[in-house]
Amino acid sequence: MIKNERQYKITRSKADEVRVAISELERAPLPEGLSAEMRELQMQALSGTLGDFEAELADFDALHDATLIEATGIGEFPTALIRARIARGLTQRELADRLGIAEQSIQRYEAGDYAGVSFARLVEIAEALAVTVHYDVRLASAS
Repeated sequence: MIKNERQYKITRSKADEVRVAISELERAPLPEGLSAEMRELQMQALSGTLGDFEAELADFDALHDATLIEATGIGEFPTALIRARIARGLTQRELADRLGIAEQSIQRYEAGDYAGVSFARLVEIAEALAVTVHYDVRLASAS
């Protein structure tokens, strides 16, 4: 998941590099000793990598128009907070400013998907992002 503009730019650059590699591979003659099947595997690998990059870029871009971020469990709440920040159009620095903490703290929190961050801090972040959370607490059947 792309979490900030820097990662977005890096991913876009890598996608461009893969596009160039695919284009060059398509134009290059088949080297001696390389089978057509091996060339096809190379193309498939590059195409798959490009697809992954493009999906990440599209996901990040789509967040800018989002009004609903779904999480199917409490374990997805940290990712939902990151996605909400992006959807709000806030940088990590701007979120940190709203919380009165250092930008590096937000960078660290998000890099680790908020692992080890207190529940109270998660609530503060949700409030700073002006998000509301709706949930059900369902009891699994006893075994």
